[in-house]
Amino acid sequence: MIVVSSRGGIFTSGSPYAAFDHQEGHLTAFFSFLGVKDVHFVRAEDLALGEEMQKRALEAAQAQIQTLAA
Repeated sequence: MIVVSSRGGIFTSGSPYAAFDHQEGHLTAFFSFLGVKDVHFVRAEDLALGEEMQKRALEAAQAQIQTLAA
């Protein structure tokens, strides 16, 4: 399963805000409960930091989706 999400800031591991990421843990647990064990997260982060960051984040997310879908 591929879960695609967007965020205004950065919440991935290593970020000062990583402790505030409740989304991926809950979704992983929920899908595991349903029997889905192979879950990949694609994130478009930094979307609140201007158009250039939005463009880069969306391009990176699209590239990651193409890699996972291949």
